[in-house]
Amino acid sequence: MPAMIILNPYANRWKAGRFTAQVKSLLTELGYDFELAQTRVPGEAIGLAAAAAKAGYDPIVAAGGDGTISEVVNGLLRVEAAARPRLGLLPLGSANDYAFQLGIPLTLEGACRTLAAAAHERTLDAGLINDHYFMNDIAIAFGARVNIEAATIKRLRGSLIYLGGVFKALMRYHLPTVTFEWDGGRLENKPILLAYVGNGWRTGGVFFLSPHARLDDGRFDLLVGDALNRWQILKLLPKTFSGNHIHDPAAHMYSCTWLRIHSDDPLPVLADGEIIYRDCHDLEIRLLPAALRVISGPAEGQRPPVKPG
Repeated sequence: MPAMIILNPYANRWKAGRFTAQVKSLLTELGYDFELAQTRVPGEAIGLAAAAAKAGYDPIVAAGGDGTISEVVNGLLRVEAAARPRLGLLPLGSANDYAFQLGIPLTLEGACRTLAAAAHERTLDAGLINDHYFMNDIAIAFGARVNIEAATIKRLRGSLIYLGGVFKALMRYHLPTVTFEWDGGRLENKPILLAYVGNGWRTGGVFFLSPHARLDDGRFDLLVGDALNRWQILKLLPKTFSGNHIHDPAAHMYSCTWLRIHSDDPLPVLADGEIIYRDCHDLEIRLLPAALRVISGPAEGQRPPVKPG
């Protein structure tokens, strides 16, 4: 069976659709056997991916941003592991965090060549939050609010959107009190700025909130950030660009395979760059080891220069 490419034309603020003809041309020139379907509404890639997997297409290729990949992953993980095809990536989004981590070129031609050659493949973990699958990360509280605010910004592009979202979120976000329980620890009624569950190590194109995480180690990296005032947040923020926030006394790092979260305050929640809840109170998160086979580059992307502790 050929590959099935699921292209989201609305990725990267409606820019991805401009590359449809180029994707077809490049892959045809490479002699790649494929069919292509375009999504029309949010969430449609889930059903398309599940149907293509059950029909025997291999690989299933997500062409779009991290949100598109996440939808395709949600479709693939609804298929039994024995029948689950490989995942391929054509990064057409604004941050392209997952592709970057896997060493896939962020140029379209380079990504097409990597896909067509399929010379490297990795078996990677995924996660489940309540009834939603994810492959890279979960952001809770302030981190999710940043994304909500970023979505309202019209004039910025790329990673600048997320930086703009930070400053908008600073002006209006209420800091919640949260209880955490995981295999190995518990924090009760803790006021927080944010919580972050990293399967991967890069988010938003510029943030390295879990800089030592690995996509295939069978563990999540959990970051819990203390409740801070605006000035303290602005002092801490630049450290997240290099991962050196992990040495700040306001940042607490843990390792886990499952996590339960409760708050009487409404929590916004982000999964793989997309808002899945705006006012959630209870979350259950667990690791799915070795859940995905992904066509990758020869080596992972460059990690940030984190200083020794």
